[in-house]
Formats: sequence, C-alpha cells, structure tokens
Amino acid sequence: MAGTRKGYQQISFENPRHGACRHLVGSEGHRQFANPTYLLLVCFSYKNNAQILTPLRSPALIPKPDDWGTHISVAGFYHLPPVSNYIPDPLLEAFLRAGPPPVYFGFGSIVVDDPGHLSDLILEAIRQTDHRAVISSGWGGFGRRTVPDTVFVVGNIPHDWLFARVSCVVHHGGAGTAAAGIRLGKPTIVVPFFGDQFFWGSVIAGAGAGPSPIPIRDLTASKLAVALQAALKPTTRRQAQQLGERIMRENGTHVGAVTFHQHLNLDNLRCILEPSRCALWKLKKTGIRLSAFSATALIDASIIQYKDLEL
Repeated sequence: MAGTRKGYQQISFENPRHGACRHLVGSEGHRQFANPTYLLLVCFSYKNNAQILTPLRSPALIPKPDDWGTHISVAGFYHLPPVSNYIPDPLLEAFLRAGPPPVYFGFGSIVVDDPGHLSDLILEAIRQTDHRAVISSGWGGFGRRTVPDTVFVVGNIPHDWLFARVSCVVHHGGAGTAAAGIRLGKPTIVVPFFGDQFFWGSVIAGAGAGPSPIPIRDLTASKLAVALQAALKPTTRRQAQQLGERIMRENGTHVGAVTFHQHLNLDNLRCILEPSRCALWKLKKTGIRLSAFSATALIDASIIQYKDLEL
C-alpha cells in the first residue's frame, strides 16, 4: 500500500521483492523486510532526486544496517507526550498498592471468536504462576469472567501510566504497544495473531527482553505460564530495563522531525514569483512553481488560464 501524491507518504512494503523496496534500502535492509509488513515514513523531493526514509523503529532495538545510506535515518520510536491529566480509578490504585506489581495482559483491538476461552486460559496461567494481573478488556471483551481478587479488569487506559506500574506486559505485538512496553523497560511476552506482530515478538525476544513469542494458535495456559516465569527472570528483567533506558534516550519523535526538515529542499517548495509563499501549482510543460496567490493573480490578469496549471 502506498500513497501516490508527492510529498509525505507512508508505505507498507508487503512484498519484499518490490523494486522500490530493494532500491531504497539495499541488500541488508531488504532482508529485514523479508517477513513482516514494515512501516516507513517517506519524503520524496519534488524532482525525485532523493528519497528520504525514516523507519518507525528504535535503533537500540534494531540497529541501522551497514549498507543503508544517509538518505535513511533510523531516528527511534515516535511517542506521544505522557498523559498528564489521567485520573485512575481509585479501585485500580488500591489494587496496585495492595501487592507486588501485577502482570499486564491486553490485546488491543484484536477480536477473537471466543474471548471467554482466552480469558480462562489467561486466568489459569495466572493461577499456575501465582501472579497478580491486570487484564485489559480491549475490543475483544477479554476478562469478562468472575475473576479472583488477584486480578483487576480495566477498560481503556493510557499505556504509559499503567505499564510503569506492572512487572511485565503480555500483548499481541502491535508496534505501538510493543514500543510502549519496552520503552518503559518491561519484559514483554508477545502473542502474535497476524502480520508484523510476529516480527516484533521475535525482535523483542532476540534482544533478550522477553521469551520467544507464542502464536495465538499455539497458546496454552502451560506455555503462557512458562513464558511468564522466563519473562520475570532477573536476567530478562535486567535486559529489558537496559533496553528501555537506551530507548528513553533516543527521543525519536524529535530526531525524526529534525531529520525530515533537514532533508527538505525548501527552494523546490517555494513560489518562483513570491519565494516567501509555498508553491501549490506549477505551469504545465515549464515546471514554473506558483503559489495560490500568484496563480490567481496571473489568471485574473489573463496571463495564464486554469488549464495551464497542475498540482
């Protein structure tokens, strides 16, 4: 899937053999696209002399390959500012204070055929490991069971607030949820359902910040219990914490924005007649760039016609 207009695009390279993909990222980068759907932030110059790519990923988690050129900048994950006005449920606050940090379970917008079965599986894994847990009901309605006192079910809640108060996170492996968890230094267990979720699960496990992912089709209470024990080992917790500290220092949102502007050719964005204005149109066959104001003035003066313009 790709946008077709010049300027600012997001591309998902679902086919790693796509010629544009191979040309833009090189051989090593091309191999990194071999399995997952991979999202990129892309800026094309107006003359298409250069393509600037910013993969939405952390270099601490996935270092930039050696054969990626200077037109590719791996800035880091893009994060929204922390939620400052969130007021938690007093019952949730009391639950968090009442014992050791719980395990978080949540599958976001994932909808399964039998959420009750998945809820029972999670509750059994919790029972086997004797952990406390916070279960996010999400779109799938998980956790709609009678739960023990060691489990608290929540609805929509800011990840940055809740993840800072749990021991580890178990989720579907969406890129945003994965980034939120590891940024806060939390051991992560990924239960992928489809798409790039498998990729993020394998990358996190490869970094030592969690056990191997468990595809949803293979998930059992026993496998989940084993994964919980592995995620909460001191070595895993230490590795996740160190990874989170490195990601915290990246400030990907700022670096990505700075990189984007550094690569813009501002002269190619200016109106030729009024350089202080942004060009919106260009004259066909000539490439002369015109702002909306300049184009309107020339048309009103009968120097050009609307049919002479193109975006």
